[in-house]
Amino acid sequence: MAEDVQPTDENVVAVIEKSLPYLEAKGQYWIDEKKCVSCHRVDVMVWSFAEAKKRGIQYDYEKLDEWIDWSLNKMGVKDDEGISTGSKNIDGVSKILFGLQQSEVKNKSITSLANLIIDSQQEDGSWKPNGQLPGQKRPIEETTQVSTMWNLFALQSNSIPQKKLSPIQDKANAYLKNADPGLSTEWYALQLLLANGTQDQAKISTALEELRSLQKEDGGWGWLANEESDALATGISLYAMSVAGMTKDKTPMSKAIQFLISTQQADGSWKVKGTKEKKKATVQETATYWGTAWATIGLLQTLPSE
Repeated sequence: MAEDVQPTDENVVAVIEKSLPYLEAKGQYWIDEKKCVSCHRVDVMVWSFAEAKKRGIQYDYEKLDEWIDWSLNKMGVKDDEGISTGSKNIDGVSKILFGLQQSEVKNKSITSLANLIIDSQQEDGSWKPNGQLPGQKRPIEETTQVSTMWNLFALQSNSIPQKKLSPIQDKANAYLKNADPGLSTEWYALQLLLANGTQDQAKISTALEELRSLQKEDGGWGWLANEESDALATGISLYAMSVAGMTKDKTPMSKAIQFLISTQQADGSWKVKGTKEKKKATVQETATYWGTAWATIGLLQTLPSE
C-alpha cells in the first residue's frame, strides 16, 4: 500500500469522482438488461449518488431521479396509492430508503417502503434474506441476522414513530439477542450501527472496539473477518465508524481511507472476490460492483455535508 497517500477531503473527493462513472455505467446496464433492482446493484447505486449529491460532489445527477422512479415503480410503489410488491427484495428496499433520505421525493414513498419492511418481519422477529443472499459464504443463520439488522437499522434511521417502531424493534432484538458472533465483518459493523441508533454508549464502545480489532495491517477489512482486505468490507466498516462519530483523523479511519485510495482500479472500481459460496475463490463482477458502491458510500460518509 502506498504509505504516502493522505486521507484528505481532496483525495477522497478525487476517488469518488472516479468511481461514480463506473457505478453509473454498470448500474444502468443492470436496469436496461437485468431489469432488477436487486440487493447489490441499483439500490446501492441510488444510495451512492444521493450521498454524493448531498455532499456537493461535481457530477451530472440528471439520471438520479429516473433511477429512483424506476426503482419505486419496479418495487410496485405508487405515490398516490402506497402499494408495493417489493416484498421479494426487502434487502434492496432497506438500502433504497437511505437513498431516498437524500433525494427530493414525497414522504409517502418513504412511508410505503418502511411499511413494507415492517409487514415483512417474521413471527420470530427476523427478516428473511432475499435473492442471492442465502447462497453466501457464511451460515444462513448469520445472513438472516444481517438482513434483520439492516432492516431494523433502516427503520431506526427513517423517523418511524417510536410507538410504531418499539414492538418491531423489541421482536428483532429478541431474535438477535442470543446470536453467536458472526464470521463476516458486516455482522460486526451492523452491531455498531444498531448500538449507535439507540445511543447506548457502552454498547457503542464495545461494538466499535470489536470492529476495530478486525482491521488488518493494510488498513482494510475482509468480507469474512479472516479473509484478505477488500473494498466491500472496508466500505461498510468505514460507513459504520463514521455514522458512530469517528472522524478521518483517527488512525483506524485514516488507514481505511488510505487502503481504499491506494487500491482503486483505473476504471474507478475495486476488485472484490465473490461473496457467494460457489464463487468465493475468484473476483466477481457483481461483488466488484457491490464493493465499489460500498467503498464510495463509506468514503462519502467521511465528508462534510453541504
